[in-house]
Amino acid sequence: MAIKYEKKQKQNNVLHTIITSVLICAVFLSMVTFLYNQAEDEAYEMLHIQTKTIKDDLSLQLRSDCENLSTMANFAARLYAHGESYDRVFESFKPIGLFARIGVLKQDNTFIMQNEVLDFDGKLSFAEEMKRGTYVSGRVPSFVYEGREIIRCAAPIVVDGRTVGILYGVIDLADLNMRYSQMAKELSAQLFVYEPGNGNFIIDTFSDVLGNVSSLKTRDYNDDYTYEELVTAEKGYSSFKSIYNGQNLYVHYSTVDEVGWRIMLARYEDQVFANLRTTIAVLTVAFMLISLIILIYTFFLMRAEKQRSLAVHCTSNIRRILLELNQDHESCSIALKNIVDFVGARSAFIDDAEGEEHFYIRPRYAPELLRDETRQKFVSEIFRYATELQKVNRSPFGMLSIRPNAHLKKTNYPFYTFLEERQIWEVAFAYVTDRNNHLSVLGCINPKKSRVARILLEDVAVCFSIALFNKKYLNKTEVAATTDSLTGALNRVSYNNDILVYDEEKPEDFACIFVDVNELNMRNNKYGHAAGDEMLIYIANTLKDVFFGHKIYRMGGDEFLVFTSGISQEQIKKSLETFVMLLSVMDYHVAIGTSYRKQNLSCEELVREAEIRMYEAKSQYYQNKETASLAVDANEYVQIKTGIREIDTMLSIMKEHYNGIYRVSLENDHARRILMPEYLGYNEDENNFSNLLFQYIDEYVHPDFRRAMMSYIQYDAIKRQISEMGYSKITYKKASGESVVLSIYPLGENMENINDTLWVFAKS
Repeated sequence: MAIKYEKKQKQNNVLHTIITSVLICAVFLSMVTFLYNQAEDEAYEMLHIQTKTIKDDLSLQLRSDCENLSTMANFAARLYAHGESYDRVFESFKPIGLFARIGVLKQDNTFIMQNEVLDFDGKLSFAEEMKRGTYVSGRVPSFVYEGREIIRCAAPIVVDGRTVGILYGVIDLADLNMRYSQMAKELSAQLFVYEPGNGNFIIDTFSDVLGNVSSLKTRDYNDDYTYEELVTAEKGYSSFKSIYNGQNLYVHYSTVDEVGWRIMLARYEDQVFANLRTTIAVLTVAFMLISLIILIYTFFLMRAEKQRSLAVHCTSNIRRILLELNQDHESCSIALKNIVDFVGARSAFIDDAEGEEHFYIRPRYAPELLRDETRQKFVSEIFRYATELQKVNRSPFGMLSIRPNAHLKKTNYPFYTFLEERQIWEVAFAYVTDRNNHLSVLGCINPKKSRVARILLEDVAVCFSIALFNKKYLNKTEVAATTDSLTGALNRVSYNNDILVYDEEKPEDFACIFVDVNELNMRNNKYGHAAGDEMLIYIANTLKDVFFGHKIYRMGGDEFLVFTSGISQEQIKKSLETFVMLLSVMDYHVAIGTSYRKQNLSCEELVREAEIRMYEAKSQYYQNKETASLAVDANEYVQIKTGIREIDTMLSIMKEHYNGIYRVSLENDHARRILMPEYLGYNEDENNFSNLLFQYIDEYVHPDFRRAMMSYIQYDAIKRQISEMGYSKITYKKASGESVVLSIYPLGENMENINDTLWVFAKS
């Protein structure tokens, strides 16, 4: 009966192979037809994406350069107001972005450049330029270098409402073409940018001479596309025949919104269909190979099933032997002997991270047994590879085979030499980790049946691991090393492990909630530690209920931390309101700080931000309860003394890590010092924080970092950074050589209208 079944099964396999081949042929023909129909649409879509990429880059560069030009104009205005020359403006300028150089047009039509003054009378009119205000010109001739064409960007220098000069940033068209010719070359496309009014090309990567868009009027347009549509519509697609090689050109055109320029990107049909033709050829070869592979696969499938059946029989026998491991200590060696005999190996071994080890070696190979330091070196290398494999797979189980080949010689020469000297040509092993990250490795040395060895090790590795675990921990209570014994929340060990995972996985909609219990010491002193423990347990249980399914940690005596992912800021806010309400029933109070990212990039940064906000909330709580008094310490630092021991201790600790913390309104430029020394020399009556920051930059910041720091006087730029990243951050050096990290966080939850911010000057 079994013979008839096997024969029928083989016949079915042949039939299945034929049917599969016919289906593959039908799918192949359908794919070819579909691909030809889709190629043109995909070409247009690719052009759309590539055009947007270049347009966004050009827009970003122009916007960024114009903002920097406005910043320099403001700086020039301050210099003019103080009766100083513009030399510092020129000294601070470096050709970053598109600008190659800058210059100032004065009221008497003299043009000032670095180390050079020119008379522009009759070339540029200050009165006319003043009327134009801030603008970006089209293609115009250079008044400084004859024969060159440039783009001129202007920003008025205004003092007390009066324009005293005009600052220009100059873009060389040759440099602009060179920059975007390289970008177009990388995209295998041709790029054209022109002014819509006169049609003059600003960028033309096809020709060395900038011409006019009207040269495209005589082209033979395809598919009802027209020249008029090309030059009048703001965006769309077009196609026409090239007069140079007769091929169709596929075009996508759009508008650079900042300056109104038109941008076009084009590709030849050879470029459009190149991948398709290669794909068709590859599919044809693949079709023939797949048909052959299916036949070969059927043969090897039957063979593998037979080997698998034998491996299952051996696996069952090993499992039965391991069931008796607790009663018979020789069972492990017997099970290892079964592995050696089945795969024809020299030896087999089982080791775990806690020092448990068993092995079996064929008697004739006994002199080659690895002992003492030699064995320790071998096992440590195997564990290192197992650990690395576990990190890559992110799985509690994995399989690896190590051979002394060229790759091993290149990556781990000492271990390669170790294996060569001991005539080990293969080490096959499987690793297993339990829920406590406990690692064990089962392997064999020099198996004659390498593939069968891997199958067998995969089948029995878990059984060996469980058997050893039961042997060592039978009748013992497993201690939850990752939980806090009082509250049942996760402890700092779990926290340290989890932040590594979060930093690697980068979850979306990720938030950190830092909770600090207020008046715990007061409750302990007044009612005893039992009351304090009861308070902590209640708060921990409330966090578990409100943030069910998220990670909750007890970080210290009175500190808790929550990581949430996949929930919005609004949901977090509602959950915290519920949490505070439940605590108020018991007259418990906490200080809470939160931080949120659309995607986590650094847990350390997230926790730090939440902790700072928690400190502010805690300080506010105690300041509301007691009158603050100012005191000056020996180092002439000024900080708030609350009169409460735990908050004063917190302030002294913060002083070691932070230079200054300020709450700054980006709306009215007012600021308030929070808990920290007068780092910027801040006066309580000062209402213009940007002026204070400008003076600080001018007096204390190293010259190499002043330009970067000057951008922080522009609050609009800060708002954009915070809305995009959730925070703004810069590391700079003071003139004294000290490194400082300035971090700016929003104090509100509305990322579209950011007004109140927290400025933290931290010691690097």
